[in-house]
Amino acid sequence: MYQLSSSTTVITTILAISLLIVTAKIFALVFKRIKLPEVIGEILAGVIFGPFAIGGLLVLAGEPLFSGPVNENFVLETFFEIGGMILLFSAGLEFTFKQFRKAGLPSFVIGTAGVVIPFILGYYGSIFVGFSSTESLLIGAALTATSIAITIRTLEELDQLKNKESQIMVYAAVVDDVLGLTLLGVVLAIASTGIIPEIASVLSTTVFTLSLWIALLLGSVYFLPKFLDFVTNLTGELKLTEDSEKHPQSPSTIETLAIFIILVWGAIAVYMGLSPIVGTFAAGMALAGSRYKHQIEIFISHIRIIFAPLFFAYVGAQINLAEILGIDLFAFGLILALAMIGKLLGCGIPGYIFLRNRIQAQRIGIGMASRGEVGIVIAGIGYASGLIDSYSYAVLMAVIMVTTVVSPILLRLTSDSNEPSSPELKKPNSVET
Repeated sequence: MYQLSSSTTVITTILAISLLIVTAKIFALVFKRIKLPEVIGEILAGVIFGPFAIGGLLVLAGEPLFSGPVNENFVLETFFEIGGMILLFSAGLEFTFKQFRKAGLPSFVIGTAGVVIPFILGYYGSIFVGFSSTESLLIGAALTATSIAITIRTLEELDQLKNKESQIMVYAAVVDDVLGLTLLGVVLAIASTGIIPEIASVLSTTVFTLSLWIALLLGSVYFLPKFLDFVTNLTGELKLTEDSEKHPQSPSTIETLAIFIILVWGAIAVYMGLSPIVGTFAAGMALAGSRYKHQIEIFISHIRIIFAPLFFAYVGAQINLAEILGIDLFAFGLILALAMIGKLLGCGIPGYIFLRNRIQAQRIGIGMASRGEVGIVIAGIGYASGLIDSYSYAVLMAVIMVTTVVSPILLRLTSDSNEPSSPELKKPNSVET
């Protein structure tokens, strides 16, 4: 039998996870009832019941439920990472590789512009309000981020994930994520060496990183369907008929392999120097046109019930309201305005060039404005590396928090306009790769 002294940490972590899941789900239902994005409710639950608010006051056996920031709890952080990988794998199942090729050029241009413009505006805006050049570099890098998970969740709630502009938005967000994390590496190198690399070096690093993700995607498209075919033929468990697609059998080899693929592809992406979520997104895309999609989709929808609320509650739980309340409002307001303008211009203008529709271009700019977990990760790395102090971190976190909350709301408002959304991309009856 466990001794209480040795198991208190385990118990408090389990209860902390339970608290975040339950409160996030309750808040999501409340927000759905008042016709606001559910994801905002989940994030708000994390803010309120996280370590910097009510959660920090709860005590069990003399120990607080949260002994410190959530990102210092290895178990919680692991659940968060797995949740992000599951969410992006699920999103990838909605987009086939053929659709990605169709949206490739617009997504690449929008994603690239959505990194360059916010970085420039964020850097010079931060210099203007008094931050050092090193701090400004990190702030600019954090403002390049787009939360793929929050964007996708909002589009799902609006039932617009398959619209043309929505698909371009998601692919652009993937490009944005890859480029943003590449830029973070460049900023960290500048801070550690004091030497600004030549533009050719930065471009070559960026092209190389994007090439790695494309290679991972192509390898996944070729390998994963064949891998599932091989295993299911070997075990003889899958008897795919029209009826079994509508009513999949109880969890079997396919479901087990889905979890295996999510975890392994996330690890492969990290090993390649990429974010784990873009690795699992590639895996989902690789299976989107396979005959296993429907069965995997139903299984993933079940485990998302646990991991999705926890993921977004964790994002909110990282926000320290006490520090945010003490920041300079002018600095915060200017950087926030530049953060929103950077995405609206950087993503909206190219979106208009490709789509020739003002409302759709506006939606792309708004949808890409949410910084969410990606921005928090970049800010956290910068803070841990000593690139920014606690005050700069608080300003940056306030900007990230507001964009995370405002972007889904604005996206919902623009979707409710009288302007009709673009039609769904053609969904063929046959299997698509």
